Amino acid sequence: MLGEEQIGWLVSAVSSFEKMIEHVRKLNDSDCGARWIIVPATNRLSEMAFEQWFGDSDRSFASPTLWHDKLVSFCVPERLCELRTELSETSAEIAGVIVLDPQCFVHAGRSFQNGNRRIVHDRPQMIVNFRSAFSIGSWVPPFIQMTCKRAGAVATETVSRIYCLETIHCIDGTSLGCGVLPGTFNKRACELERFDAQIAC
Repeated sequence: MLGEEQIGWLVSAVSSFEKMIEHVRKLNDSDCGARWIIVPATNRLSEMAFEQWFGDSDRSFASPTLWHDKLVSFCVPERLCELRTELSETSAEIAGVIVLDPQCFVHAGRSFQNGNRRIVHDRPQMIVNFRSAFSIGSWVPPFIQMTCKRAGAVATETVSRIYCLETIHCIDGTSLGCGVLPGTFNKRACELERFDAQIAC
């Protein structure tokens, strides 16, 4: 079962960020009882997701960097600690964490230069800490990363090490289908998608 082993999933070659949002919307529309945490790579991508998700409807009730729908919560890495507190107070069950990272660079965001000083700003560790906070025994919310890059262009060993995973399996995003197969309902995890996707590596 997803989450019992420290294995991450890289969904590669997704055609666009908009397509990633379409996949996430199908999860939101499923019958899964647990909540998926969606982590856009940047504030700008989070704003784009917000605009695509709500369209012309009233959006004054939510922030574009942290917001909720029925079964998904969108949150940039910098606000995951805030989201963790909010979900812990409501005893929410977490299905998994999906990082929307078209250019696959979040794992490299560990510090930045400010003049002569190097400032530690460990964005991947924020994601690791969030997953750890919702672990139950040996189960940890599964880690999924969606990217527009092809699997061969991603340093999966480096990515898995930084996100504290034993390994990462790759899925061809061009054949990914989302939702829950009939008869496979799992309240805790819903086990990402219909795994009719091809294992790419």
